[in-house]
Amino acid sequence: MDYPCLPFTTRALGARGTPRDAHQASDFTALLPASHRTEADHIVAPQADSDFLKVELLVKRLNAVQDWLWVCGRPMPPRPLHHQVLINRDITITENPELHLVWHKHRIFLKPIPSWLLEPDVWTERILPNPELARCARGFLFSYTALIAYESDFRMAKEKGLFPLEVNWENWKQLSREILSNHCYATVNPRYWYGELRLSRLNKVYRLRKGWLLRGYSKVAAHTVYVDLIRDNFGALATILGYVVIVLTAMQVGLGTDRLQSDGAFQSVSYGFTVFSIIAPLVAGVGIIIGVLAMFVSNWIVTKDYEGKRFREMGVEPYWRNEPGKAIAVSSIKDSSQGSDGHGGGV
Repeated sequence: MDYPCLPFTTRALGARGTPRDAHQASDFTALLPASHRTEADHIVAPQADSDFLKVELLVKRLNAVQDWLWVCGRPMPPRPLHHQVLINRDITITENPELHLVWHKHRIFLKPIPSWLLEPDVWTERILPNPELARCARGFLFSYTALIAYESDFRMAKEKGLFPLEVNWENWKQLSREILSNHCYATVNPRYWYGELRLSRLNKVYRLRKGWLLRGYSKVAAHTVYVDLIRDNFGALATILGYVVIVLTAMQVGLGTDRLQSDGAFQSVSYGFTVFSIIAPLVAGVGIIIGVLAMFVSNWIVTKDYEGKRFREMGVEPYWRNEPGKAIAVSSIKDSSQGSDGHGGGV
C-alpha cells in the first residue's frame, strides 16, 4: 500500500545508529517516555505501537463536538508564543493532546513535541500506515509552526521544555519549511483547523451537547474542594443581592414621594420586586446546595464504580471490608491454595 509522503525529512535529532535492513523494524524505545498510562489506567513500559500512539495523538473528544468548535475558537492557526505571553497567558505543560492549545483565564495548555515525532522512521513505520494517526500528527506539528515563528518563540519553547534538547534553531527553521511546504488542511485532523480553544466554552458545549452536566469537557480549571465551590457560588449570589438591595432602597425612597405613592404601576412593581427579593435568594441558595450535593453524589458513585472496576483489573479483592487490616491479592490466594496441596505454605 502507498502511504502519504512524509511531512519532513530533516533529522532534527541527528543520525540514529547504523543503517538498518529494509525488512527490519526499528527500535524506538530510546525516544519514548519512561512509563505510559493506558486508557485503563495501567502503568506500563511504553512501546511504539498503535495503542501508545493513539493516546499520544488522537483528539476524539474534540472531534465528537467538531461542529461546535466555532463556539470555542476561530478557524485560524494559534498565535506565536511571544503573543501568548503578551496577552498575559502562562504556558502550562500538558501531555494530553485533548488539552493542547486549550486556554483558560491566564493559562494556555501546550503539549510538548515528543522526540519520537521528529524521527522520520517513526512516521514511515508507525504513523503513516494509520491515516487517523497521520492526520492528527500532521495537525499537531503544524500547530507548532505557528507557535514558534521567531527565534524569541524558540527560546521560550526551550525554556518551557516544549522541544527535545537536541533541536536547535537552524534545525527547526528547516523542519518548519518542510512541514509548511507539505501542509494541506485537507490532510490534517479537523480539530487543527482551529487554533486556540476556550475551555469555559468547551465545558458548556460538552454539558449541553453531550449531557455531561456536572463534569463538562475538563476539570483542570474546576474547584478542587467543595468549600471553594460553595464559597464562589454564594459570593456571586451576594453580589447579585447587593444590586437587589440598591433597587429596594431606591423603591423605598420612591414610595416616600407623593407622585409615586399614587402611581398604581409603581406600587405593583414595588410589591412584585419585594416578594421576588425575599423568595429568589432562598431559591438560589437551595439551588446551590442541591447542585453541590448532586455533584458530590455523582462523584461518589463514579468513584465507587471506578474502584470496583480497577480492583477487578488489578486482580485484587478488598478483604478489609470484611476482615479489617487484610487485603490479599487474588494471585496470592491461588498460590496459597496450590501450596496447601503438598508444598506447604499459607498465610
